[in-house]
This record gives sequence, structure tokens and C-alpha cells, in this order.
Amino acid sequence: MDVIVFDSRELSVALGALRALVPRLSVRQARYIEVVARLHGVALNAKQVAPLANERVAAVIADPHKRGRLVQLAVVMTLVDGELVPEPAAAVAELAAALAVDEQAVRLLPHLVERHRLTTRVMMMRRIMKKFVGEAWRDGGLRAVYGVLANFFGGGANRATAARYAALERYPAGSLGRALWQHCKDNGFKLPGEGGGMPERILFHDLGHLFSGFSTKPEGEIQQAAFQAGFVREDGFAFLFFGIIQFHLGIKITPVAEPEVGYFDVDKVMTALARGAACNVDLSANWDFWAHAARPLAEVRAELGIPAPGTPVMMVKPEAA
Repeated sequence: MDVIVFDSRELSVALGALRALVPRLSVRQARYIEVVARLHGVALNAKQVAPLANERVAAVIADPHKRGRLVQLAVVMTLVDGELVPEPAAAVAELAAALAVDEQAVRLLPHLVERHRLTTRVMMMRRIMKKFVGEAWRDGGLRAVYGVLANFFGGGANRATAARYAALERYPAGSLGRALWQHCKDNGFKLPGEGGGMPERILFHDLGHLFSGFSTKPEGEIQQAAFQAGFVREDGFAFLFFGIIQFHLGIKITPVAEPEVGYFDVDKVMTALARGAACNVDLSANWDFWAHAARPLAEVRAELGIPAPGTPVMMVKPEAA
């Protein structure tokens, strides 16, 4: 999910569209607009951004990809305060209609307003599972789809797979493979192939923790969801949206983590998104972990173009986006 997509003229209009979603900016909403601008290399005060009518936005931002990204940014804008009210949700729907964007999250917003937890969980799980099942079908047909579902819901025990991952304990200190083994042991996670263990198809999530440096605590998980959204090229936004719902709105989506409230730190989450977008491959698209497992983690991270933890994210000039 790229986030730095607007040129300088489009950026001012996109920010005006975000400003128009609410009659009065909250502190977090103002900071969100400022961070979106900062990621595009522009420093500004959100109070100086004038709201723009949807017709003006549609006239300037014509590219379908940029329109879709703006609607997704608008969805996030309505959620940063941790409580969604009807008026901004309706405003996002009007923006999406004006831009002719069909974004599933827009249809979910009214359910978030009403706190329809079951509906929210079903719609989000359907969206995320569609990605995994669709990729499995393309990779190996019905057998691969069955394997994905078995891994997710049936434990997926496999002695040979478990032994292969257990051998990572003997990999060199500082290597990617050893780091993955240590990550699983430190957090009490079962290895792929162990009964009830991590499905190999979602190994990219834990690799993301290693490359990003984010913890498995709620504050780290929402940043990891954003980082993951950044490197996933096909519907990466689903993971950012999931992270906000699970770790900021307090609505349980995944069975392996408890819902949490209030963990959307605008600067941290949006910077994590930009760090993930800097990755030059999609780690979820059959990236070959074993080809790099014996290499130093830091070396692999640098090769992927991911800024190291604690280093500034290099901004891309809007005209080059």
C-alpha cells in the first residue's frame, strides 16, 4: 500500500477533502492531516487547510488509484479519535461516490457507528481470508486452498515442517532464521508445522515484526499492522483497517489477540505505514524466506529497502511519487 501518491497540486486538494469530513478538527484529526502532508514532504498547520467540495476534489484528482487511496485515507481520518459518529461516516460515503470509488471499508463504517461487532468481524475476516484463499487458488488450486483453511482452522501439524523450523535454533546469531526462531520462543508462539502452530502462509506477519522491530504488545501490533499494510501490494489497506479496529476501536477480529482501545498514535502508525511501503518486495507474495534465512537480519532488511528501526523514513518528493 503506497501512501505517498499525490503530486503537490493534488496534495492540497486531497488534504482539503480530508478537512471537509468534519466540521471541527480534533487534535488527532489535525495531526493526521499534518502527518499525511509530512509524508509527502510538506510541513503545514492543519488549521490552514481549507475544506474543499467533493466536486472540486473529483475535478483535480482523476487517477483511479489516487482516488482509491484518498478514500482509504478518509476512512482512517474518521477513526483516529477512536469513536466514529454518523456525520463523518456519511461524508466519507459521499466522497467515495463523488470519486466513483468502491471501497469495502466505506460500507463497514455505518456498522462501526452502531458498534455492530459481529457484522464488523465477519466483514473483516471475509476480506482478509479472501486474500489468502485467492492467492492459494492461483498458486495450487483446490488442494492449496484446503491447505490454507486447514492451517488456519485445523492446526496444520506436519513433522517435517516443524523439524525444519526447529533447526533455525542452530542458525548463526543475528541471522534472519535465528531471529525468527527466537521471536517465536520469546513470545510463546508455536513454529510452523507444530500442532496449532503458525501457518506458513502468514509467516510474513512475524517476519514483519523482525524487519520493523515492533513488539507483539498492542502498541507494537497496530504499528506492525500498518507496516504490513505498507508492504502488501494487493489490498494492503485491509491490514491497516484491521489493526485500527482491533487495537484502537476495541472490536475483536482475530481470535489470537484481545481487542484493545486507544493505540492509534498518528505519528507512529503512519510512519510505520511509510516504512512498510518502502519495502521493495511484497513479503506476503511467496517471498522466499529460506533463501535468506542464514543471512544477517540487518543485511536483508537493508536489501529490501526498509529503514532500520529508529532511523528517519526517507520521504519521496510528491512529483516523483
